Amino acid sequence: MTTTPLLQRMLTYSDSFRAEFDSLSDTQLTRLSDDQWAEYADAVEGMSRFLTRFQVHAAAAFVRAAQDAQAAGVGTRLRTKTPEERLAERLGVTKSEIRRRVALADALQENTDEYGQPIAPKYPAVAELFNQGGTSLSVASTMIRELDKATVLSNATPELDTARVRREMEAALVHAQHQGGAPLVTTVGKNWLNRLNTKNIQPTPELAKQFQGLHLIGRKYGLNHGEFYLDDEQWATLLAGSSFEANPRIKTPNGANGASDTLLDDAVSCPSDDDAVAEELKDTRSRPQKLADGLMRSIQAGLSMNKLPWNGGLRPQVMVSIDAETFQGRIASAKTFQSHSAQVGPIDPGLIRRIACNADILPVVLNGEGRVLDVGAPQRLFTTEQRKIFYARDLGCSAPGCTVPADGCEAHHVQEWSKGGPTTIGNGALVCHFHHKLVHDTAWKIDMSRGVPYWVPPKAVDLDQKPRRNYHFHPELVGFGNAEESTA
Repeated sequence: MTTTPLLQRMLTYSDSFRAEFDSLSDTQLTRLSDDQWAEYADAVEGMSRFLTRFQVHAAAAFVRAAQDAQAAGVGTRLRTKTPEERLAERLGVTKSEIRRRVALADALQENTDEYGQPIAPKYPAVAELFNQGGTSLSVASTMIRELDKATVLSNATPELDTARVRREMEAALVHAQHQGGAPLVTTVGKNWLNRLNTKNIQPTPELAKQFQGLHLIGRKYGLNHGEFYLDDEQWATLLAGSSFEANPRIKTPNGANGASDTLLDDAVSCPSDDDAVAEELKDTRSRPQKLADGLMRSIQAGLSMNKLPWNGGLRPQVMVSIDAETFQGRIASAKTFQSHSAQVGPIDPGLIRRIACNADILPVVLNGEGRVLDVGAPQRLFTTEQRKIFYARDLGCSAPGCTVPADGCEAHHVQEWSKGGPTTIGNGALVCHFHHKLVHDTAWKIDMSRGVPYWVPPKAVDLDQKPRRNYHFHPELVGFGNAEESTA
């Protein structure tokens, strides 16, 4: 095969690079400390991201060259495979992977118009982040996909400036990558799309007719097998009826087939204290098994009610928090917008308005930091109404970086009751079981001086002891002057 001088040098460097890595013996590697392993992993990740840029460039260049050759009538006319299929076969990857690389190149690389004039990247901030090795191909693709969706939504909403929406959302996603990595990017992107979808743009009836519903496939492994496509309201109701069986949301062993044990990708909480439980009492069911059992319990409870035919069944028990502007159908500002469900996280605000007349909804007016009025009373345990306000304010565990939602949390007295701490909103915060134990047993403290919970690390962790807030449940605040507060 004929090679260019540049390609020959690349092959030489590649062989040399592989030889250097192969020279590292297992004995050398096993001597590394935890910190050295972290540095090693960081260096490898940096090199991987550097090479990913060239994977994207090479895939896009090949596809364009093949398309140009085909348009010019060069090569065989009997070729039946697309350029993407041919390259995927050559590289041993999937066609979707090649399409993802090409799509990323189209959005992030500079181009030229028909007159040879340069055209800036479609998303310049993401392009700069990706080209500097600041994020992976997967996360960059997520950013592009969410930005493209936002463009469609804003174009369909006359009162929105599409260019401004794209610019501000792009900046928020890049900031999220710097502040919390891939999980926060996903959450921030979802939150932006929900805010832009306040007008409740829905799939077409034709699309719903084709896919929506329960599809029974048959029996597999001695079990009845099927799949479902549900709209947002059906999905939230399904989770509300099944997830109680699986709480608290702890990671459980995967099944024998290696499938994920979570219903949602991010529904994995903090470590549990299973070691303190007697072996005979440990629940060995996987999360999918628990969810199935929970759903069956809800259905059985409904079927056993004598009032079921009379009242049409139980009302949806979906806990939500929403700001006043969005609840009224107006576009809220990026900082004040909130539309959140205890079951599914960021949620379409149109769904909340649609079921508000037939469900237990708690719309709460929040300020920029989510502060609410103190309505507490001097009793030992927090009341149901107080817990609702904790949910509306905190949405989940207040510990920075934790993803446990409100329905898996406990109400914690910031100043302990035994030391004179009152049972009021201003002295309470939601914490998961793991972090509840941590805040009691370690030097971490919670600061409520701003009306919302900020976690203050001990000096051994941060000499400056800068207060930190959990932005996983408040993506609307990302990029608004909170850069100094880490979610780590």
